[in-house]
Amino acid sequence: MEDMCAQWSGTGYIGNPTDCTRWGYCKNQELVATGTCSKGEVYEPQSQTCQYDSTTACTTSAKQTCAALKTAGFVAEPTDCTKYTYCFGDGTSETQTCPTGQMYAANNNSCVWGPTCPQDTLCRFMPNNIFVGDPTSCQQYLQCINGYGVSGSCPDEFPYYNAASNVCQKTDTCTGNGGVTTSTPPVTNIPCTPGLETYTADGETCYGYLYCDGVAEESVWGSCPFGLSFDEAKQTCISPAATLCGSDRCQNTNLTFAAVVNTECRSYTYCPSNTVGTCPTDFEYFDEVIGKCVAEQPKQTICRETLPPSSNE
Repeated sequence: MEDMCAQWSGTGYIGNPTDCTRWGYCKNQELVATGTCSKGEVYEPQSQTCQYDSTTACTTSAKQTCAALKTAGFVAEPTDCTKYTYCFGDGTSETQTCPTGQMYAANNNSCVWGPTCPQDTLCRFMPNNIFVGDPTSCQQYLQCINGYGVSGSCPDEFPYYNAASNVCQKTDTCTGNGGVTTSTPPVTNIPCTPGLETYTADGETCYGYLYCDGVAEESVWGSCPFGLSFDEAKQTCISPAATLCGSDRCQNTNLTFAAVVNTECRSYTYCPSNTVGTCPTDFEYFDEVIGKCVAEQPKQTICRETLPPSSNE
């Protein structure tokens, strides 16, 4: 909730993304209070009120929704956008999976072609008809409408969105990467062995490398395409989740959340503010590829392997 308040210039109540019975209160981009609805109620973010759980969906649990809901209907699975659940209105439910390559869209109760998940947005927990910063980009904002985020971009002459004042401006106010590629870091070249072409990790970033072309006496610095990390063992640029790196894993990517190395994916970094969070106990692992906390440990390298202490400094 702290991260959600940081993206909103207004004052008011928001939902708790891990517990639909709890709420927070934002003021001056900070979380200043929290609370819990009465027994038998859940917090309804769009109206900023607690409502009876028998008539209102729980924003964090389809199972909890169906157990209390007195009317039949479809609800989204909060932890898996490829699935949806039908509540029979008597406490029972049935979960279905969308066809391969499709996501469930709760706004029209149908499966749509992905990869974007319509309800995977902080607007699901925010008041209706407000503007908030887009955590994935310093140059975009979201208009929250009925729990969904409608994306907008700042104009070229005022390219950066200021979440504190709700305006687009010329000055970059981002405190983190926010999807913006960082400038080339200063890297000292290394001596090259004549006739030997090699790529070496630059030791300062996850996406930079030093290249010896077999002719030059000293290496030159290069970088992977946006969204990829350099893997020295494989001598190529690959998915960040498929390699280990102890430097800033948010750089050169559009990741909103990045798994923290050497935590078995139990912790993640919120890239826009460079703050670290931990997944809840019932979904204790963070899956960087889908951007969600999950119950089972992902098979990705970042989750299954660790760096020696000296490589993580």
